[in-house]
Amino acid sequence: MIEQSIHQSQQLKQEQTITPQQILSLEILQSPALELQAKISEELAQNPVLEQDSPEDAQIPLHSEADSDDSSGSDSGDSGSDEKLSELMGFADSWQNQLPPQINYRSRSEDDEEKRQHFFDSITEEPSLQEQLLEQLRLSECPEDKRHLAELLIGSIDERGYLRSNLRDLATVGMADLREMEDALEIVHRFDPPGIGARDLKECLLLQLKAKGRQNSMAARLVREHLDDVGTNKLPFVAKKLGITMDRLESILDEIKKLNPFPGSAISSEAPAFVVPEFAIEKKGDSYQAVPLDNSIPKLRISDKYLELLESPSISKEDKDYIRGKILQGKNLIRSVDQRKDTIAKIVEIIIDTQFDFFEKGVEGIRPLKMQQVADKIGLHETTVSRAIAGKYLQTPGGIFEMKYFFSGGYHADNGQEISSRLVMKKIQDMISKENSSSPLSDHDICEALNKDGIPVARRTVAKYREELGIASSRMRREF
Repeated sequence: MIEQSIHQSQQLKQEQTITPQQILSLEILQSPALELQAKISEELAQNPVLEQDSPEDAQIPLHSEADSDDSSGSDSGDSGSDEKLSELMGFADSWQNQLPPQINYRSRSEDDEEKRQHFFDSITEEPSLQEQLLEQLRLSECPEDKRHLAELLIGSIDERGYLRSNLRDLATVGMADLREMEDALEIVHRFDPPGIGARDLKECLLLQLKAKGRQNSMAARLVREHLDDVGTNKLPFVAKKLGITMDRLESILDEIKKLNPFPGSAISSEAPAFVVPEFAIEKKGDSYQAVPLDNSIPKLRISDKYLELLESPSISKEDKDYIRGKILQGKNLIRSVDQRKDTIAKIVEIIIDTQFDFFEKGVEGIRPLKMQQVADKIGLHETTVSRAIAGKYLQTPGGIFEMKYFFSGGYHADNGQEISSRLVMKKIQDMISKENSSSPLSDHDICEALNKDGIPVARRTVAKYREELGIASSRMRREF
């Protein structure tokens, strides 16, 4: 028989827990402006003690009947707890029926309407496929006599990225000959995303392989000569024609499957995303200042009505506990929204201090900035900074930028200057856009050119940046 003994022992251990308030604060901090607005509107509808702190509140008697009932109840002193609770719930229903206040158009003042319009004006729809292609055309070295032809081509590209008009017809419209139109199309084919402006699937895949430096690969030969055979599953026939094994053919097909048959989908979307800038960066004299753009985020307060009900002797303890719980919930939300605004404001100030040259000169002046640097300056963890900038945008003199755009690593140039990796990526993109298509630049070529400019970048870093730019990791990769 085995004897069992029971004994007590003490153990000391350190354990970190996260409170509901901290969870709420992190959720609010991470929410973009439009998402936060939706959260607040939902909370306003669910929490009767919360109300929007705005001038229109004073003009709208939200609960006039309840107020008069309250007065008579106080005078008589004999209203029961059940009656008060009924009044309380009726008040909540009345409140919900009138929320959110911003859709009550009849009660708007001229100032309110102006603020509403400013909010909608500040919403920025991401550029369409055609808009982005036209922007690339504007920045390209397209000859002036072919620019209008390129514009005609861009206007004929559908949402999937394919050219849907006949080149001969477009040449007639553009009062040009077919050769000139083909030259213009070749320029459009160099735009991002790779494969854009293709006339069929075969051309689309070949353009993408060319952008990856694999125009002479076995994959390109398969697309040129046997794409239809692959489509009808004649794989043994294809392998025999190419003089390769079935295993080799499978690896080539795996490479082709990674290409995008609908390059326009990388930009266009049936449901366009909207962004609302958190702050505007405005120049005041010789410096830049951050101006909060928080018109889209309702300012909240605790209703005086419910604070008064807490003092009423006619309200039961159970009802008062309910109200106190809702008030605590409301205060936590208000505190979290205020902390969010304060945190983002501190980060924006550091961005302004660090990226002054960017606001003056554009991307040529952007400087390296890491989240850890910001975290150290404002006394927060790096992950908190990451949450704070996620999905947030700034309105700058040069346009609207996502906040994370201003964060990047960097290099020390030979002249001692710090250079942002984002600027290095732009230099790589510029080199590729100007390269001779018949003799494309390799990663090594670009690496040497950057080093000559005093930027110590390794070849593998060039490959990484090219892949991030959606161009290629290298044009000199080993052939399959």
